[in-house]
Amino acid sequence: MRKLFIILFSALLLSSCETKIDKIDNFVSNYNASSSMKNSYMIKSTKAVASGENEITININTFNDSENKEEKRLIKSSIPEIMGQAIRSEREGKELLEKDVKFIIKIYGIGGRVIANEIIDKNSSIGKVSKNIKSLPKENKQVSALDTVLEVYNKNLPFEDKSSGTKIMSIKADEENNIVYTVEVPESFKVLLTIDDSEEVIKEAIANSPRFKQIFTKTEALGVNNIIFNYIDAKGNSVKEITISKTDIQ
Repeated sequence: MRKLFIILFSALLLSSCETKIDKIDNFVSNYNASSSMKNSYMIKSTKAVASGENEITININTFNDSENKEEKRLIKSSIPEIMGQAIRSEREGKELLEKDVKFIIKIYGIGGRVIANEIIDKNSSIGKVSKNIKSLPKENKQVSALDTVLEVYNKNLPFEDKSSGTKIMSIKADEENNIVYTVEVPESFKVLLTIDDSEEVIKEAIANSPRFKQIFTKTEALGVNNIIFNYIDAKGNSVKEITISKTDIQ
């Protein structure tokens, strides 16, 4: 999705004409001039059109098929949010919004199936977060593309697995671009983690999980090499840390 950010920021930074109509036309022209998405792992193509006097429609075609429900959920929840953050974090984007211009984000899967149809305007909540992702195209480590994607998942945490009593407290990216799961474990699970060979058993279970194989596949373009599980107790004390690498999954 990083290319999508670069396209959007290029369009915003170059939209500096005086009139609203000129700003809209300039945005559309610059966005489309930058929209080469052939090498994106998730985005097939994207195009902006001036769809009304106060309206810009951004069409985004993805490689998502109807069977991949998890990817569809990620696309639907993260891309509009990320686009909203990008628009609101730049002066040109703010000016267009203040002039009552609406950005309509239409996302499609394979076969033209609609995944999302969202409106970003000055009154909508999409993209209204404290973080400024202006630095994304500059590879700023503080707010990476991975951070932005994981932020969407963290909105639904903590999540408790009723069968084991474990709770996923957070999913974040560390300085080396690893995905770090912080998992709170009950006392019974804490004891299991102290047993010899427990790490190998857990690593094998995770390595054979289709879910985590998919996570590595879908985040490879974002530079993810490892998934780290930081197990803590109810008081926040570290119990055990287990690292799963791409080679473990293969």
